[in-house]
Amino acid sequence: MSYDLNYKKEKIKKFIREHPKTTYKEIKEDLGIKLERVYSNMESAFKDAKVLPPRNFKRKTREEKIKIILDYIKKYPKSTTQDIRKITKINSSKFFKNINEAFETAGINYPRNIDNRSKKEKIKAIIKCIKKDPILNITDLSKKTRTKPYTYFKTFKEIYKSAGINYISKQEKRKTKKKQEIINFIKKNPFCTQREINAFCKTHVQDIFNNGIFEAYSQAKIKFPYERLKLYGIVLKSVRDRAKTFEDKIAFKLGGYGKVNRLVKTKRGVADIVFERNHKKAIIEIKDYKSKEISMSQINQLNRYLEDSSCNLGFLICNQKPKKDKVLIGDNTIIILEKGELSQIPNILDGDVVQR
Repeated sequence: MSYDLNYKKEKIKKFIREHPKTTYKEIKEDLGIKLERVYSNMESAFKDAKVLPPRNFKRKTREEKIKIILDYIKKYPKSTTQDIRKITKINSSKFFKNINEAFETAGINYPRNIDNRSKKEKIKAIIKCIKKDPILNITDLSKKTRTKPYTYFKTFKEIYKSAGINYISKQEKRKTKKKQEIINFIKKNPFCTQREINAFCKTHVQDIFNNGIFEAYSQAKIKFPYERLKLYGIVLKSVRDRAKTFEDKIAFKLGGYGKVNRLVKTKRGVADIVFERNHKKAIIEIKDYKSKEISMSQINQLNRYLEDSSCNLGFLICNQKPKKDKVLIGDNTIIILEKGELSQIPNILDGDVVQR
């Protein structure tokens, strides 16, 4: 028995020397020895190991602990329960009913409101809030009710069920919120265009409302500005006329180099021009863009025409070509030219110009 006690003492002393900041818990977990069965307290163990204790192991009385809490509150009047426990290593709830009582005892006004609502009252607040605004997400619901809804309900569906209303999915909520955002924007800007709505609200109004912008204006109870629509139609017609004139000029010039077949129908659309010269063929698309460059959608469109026509050479004619003026897609080659470079087309077909 004496040997066993001495053996445990030696193990504890050795462990303390190797770990001078160790705790009672670490000794128990690492050595499997309950220190109180060998020493009267931790201070005795450190003293026997001839190691300076890292802290005061003397147990504080209830009064001493209360004093430490009150002194801390007086020094830091904006502290929370967690702050007190973390810094003083004392749980204030063992000595006070709540944090408000601790502050009152210290003669300090508690800087925050105490939520004394019962569980039943919090559940009632959650249900009332979701009834009033069914499209709230869990974060907003939590903020408005100052609760943690999932503490009282397992799922959001359960909250809707308790409120007696149909469940609304996240996607439906997003769509409803976006609808309201668009309606509010129209109310503030009664002459806004579809493009302006889409840009400001970061959406597509035609996808949010079944009848697009007309339904949006109707729900906003704002008369749709049909005058602007008429003006837009006039502008649109002007753009179409200008584009047709541009296409006619290009087709006329190409007619001097070979056979020009206009508006040729393919499986997936209508090609502007099918150009033939010396038994060779090319598909040509004409884009009269003034303020934007050729994009991949136009290139892919031309590529579809090439595939449908069993042709592997296509040209995109525009006012200003991009830096990358040649695209290879599989066996197909698409070359982008400006209107002043039309003479390159017969040269490329004849093989007089090396394709970069």
